[in-house]
Amino acid sequence: MTVNKLDNVVTKDILIFSKIWCIVLIVFSIAYFCFNIISLNRLQRGVVDDYKAIYSITRRFSSYYNNVDSVFLEKGDYHRNGVSIVVNRDSQVKILSSGIKKLRIELEKLIDDSLWTVAVFQNPSYYMHFDPLRKQYEIFYKGLNHENVIEDIVDKKSLNATYQSFYGCNLRLTEKYIEKQTNKEVRSIYYPIYNKKHLDSLLVIDLKASLLSEKVSQFNDEYNTAINSDDIGNNYKKSLFLPCSDQDKISLGIKLVDIVKIVLLPSLLFSLTLYFLRLNFNRRKYLLQFDRMTGFYRRDYYEKRLYKMKSHSLLLIDIDHFKRINDTYGHKKGDDVIQEVAARILNNIRFKDIAIRWGGEEFIIAFDLLTQNELEKEAEVIRYAIEKEKVKGVTVTISLGGVVVDDLPFTDAYKRADAALYASKEGGRNKVTIDR
Repeated sequence: MTVNKLDNVVTKDILIFSKIWCIVLIVFSIAYFCFNIISLNRLQRGVVDDYKAIYSITRRFSSYYNNVDSVFLEKGDYHRNGVSIVVNRDSQVKILSSGIKKLRIELEKLIDDSLWTVAVFQNPSYYMHFDPLRKQYEIFYKGLNHENVIEDIVDKKSLNATYQSFYGCNLRLTEKYIEKQTNKEVRSIYYPIYNKKHLDSLLVIDLKASLLSEKVSQFNDEYNTAINSDDIGNNYKKSLFLPCSDQDKISLGIKLVDIVKIVLLPSLLFSLTLYFLRLNFNRRKYLLQFDRMTGFYRRDYYEKRLYKMKSHSLLLIDIDHFKRINDTYGHKKGDDVIQEVAARILNNIRFKDIAIRWGGEEFIIAFDLLTQNELEKEAEVIRYAIEKEKVKGVTVTISLGGVVVDDLPFTDAYKRADAALYASKEGGRNKVTIDR
């Protein structure tokens, strides 16, 4: 094979593989994008359900609060079960440390380390519980200037008389805010605890705002998705308010660039698999259709097509004294001669012309319908291509017999071409004879 032909084959294979990869990449990307859209809806429901579960656990605390005993404590700071108790004035104090710890344990089962702080503020503000006591709250309780500050917070969050709510939101989730002392993004849950229509306390649960992104990350790892909680650059996005919140919508989205990055390698591997399957299929197909030595069609593959044809422009070609070549130089040299003769024939016919290895050293060339003169010219070109220089160091010639017929079965056309070939051999070989 010449360098140019090899380059053309390589270029063609690269183009074929590139087309396969492009198609697979597009199909994979569309399918994966659709899968992510479906998954995003499921994730959205999961996020909402998680917050509802957090609220459900939070609401249980009121039963514990209303049934815990009180003890008298003087003004000061106390620690019980890892919970800080700040008493602003001598008073009866509900010791809530055990309940706060249980609440933390239950919430951490659901949201792990996204739980930031659990705090309970008594109303009036005589004492407070913190788990843990962070700087933000230390500043808060030191800055209290009146005892009814908790009622002000509840009023500001529209949580008055929530004991009347059977199915609505009797707590409130804040928008994201940055805690100054830690520079962390936080959301807070405010849950007022009423007893006989009196606001007894306010339970505050601080959650890291990263809870959503961690949920998304876990979901992506579990379901092999590419969903994000960003609000920028998404090609598909859904936004919603979290339960019991009417500020600061959350967004879940999908970026096409993320989709392509993820499917790039799988699509490449799948395309390579398809490409090699295609090569293997084509190789098997080639072996069924073509003779391995010459590259001509196999007789058992193409003969049935010839029998279906009624018009024929045929050349029968036979290598002269081929048995002598085998006997003199050996069968390996004989095979080399057949290969070279076949190559020269292929180089001197058109791509649409059909070359068939009919026997050991006998070939048929089927042309589109030609005149007898045109067929003779084609035959002379082929004959000269073999005669003009030695074949693998051996002087080789061929004899050719041709026929041009219309509306005649192949069997009859072949007999007439074979008779013409016989005439060429009888006439001294290295000749062209056309049946007339």
